[in-house]
Amino acid sequence: MINYKKIGFISLISLIGFMSQIGHAQIAAQTIPQFLVSWQADSYAPAWYQGKIFPTKDSQVDVSFELVDNGKPADLSKTAIRWYINDKLVKNEKDGLGIKYLKFIAADYPGQKTEIRISIPSYKNFGPLDKIISIPIVKPEAVINAVYPKGEIIAGQSVFEAIPFFFSAKNLNQIFYRWFVDNKEVSDLGENFNILDLNIPLEAPKGTVINIKTTIKNLFKELEFASESIRVSIR
Repeated sequence: MINYKKIGFISLISLIGFMSQIGHAQIAAQTIPQFLVSWQADSYAPAWYQGKIFPTKDSQVDVSFELVDNGKPADLSKTAIRWYINDKLVKNEKDGLGIKYLKFIAADYPGQKTEIRISIPSYKNFGPLDKIISIPIVKPEAVINAVYPKGEIIAGQSVFEAIPFFFSAKNLNQIFYRWFVDNKEVSDLGENFNILDLNIPLEAPKGTVINIKTTIKNLFKELEFASESIRVSIR
């Protein structure tokens, strides 16, 4: 005769065991320490720019992290931490314990990514802990600031501003500007080379299209430059 009470008891024990395993797995998953990683590039961008500043080749990049354990920053002062750039070990416990930051010069070219791996061989009862981030390397950019709706200007004076982004130059003194109007370089830029004062004769026909181009270059790096072109018309 089938003992339904015994089967029910065994099933209950099995269910409790199964739920216990799920509970332990959930607790373990919740208590695995998490990496909080941040990075910052010293590429140039205007002070008003609020977006992420990306590195270009030869920019300095600062990376730092915290290991969050049960909601609090872990004490890693006596812990070995290893740093890798593109799988190459660049810093480990021989340099000291608890190193939570790395400074490096981006060697990759625009369009590539620099991979940073942070490895903690041993922390408490956990196995090795690793975190990998990829930092995109970008091309420098040139932007022409032209506050003219629909790209329309009137005869007389119009002002255009060239703005560099993501150059590895440390300051604006290292950046050189050139302006071209209808493919002819402008030689009399005045004191502010990033500003183009365009004077249109009053008799210029309405609807005339004018091509404006700027080229921005790092004076100390031959291959670090960017260009931007716009078209405006006389209304």
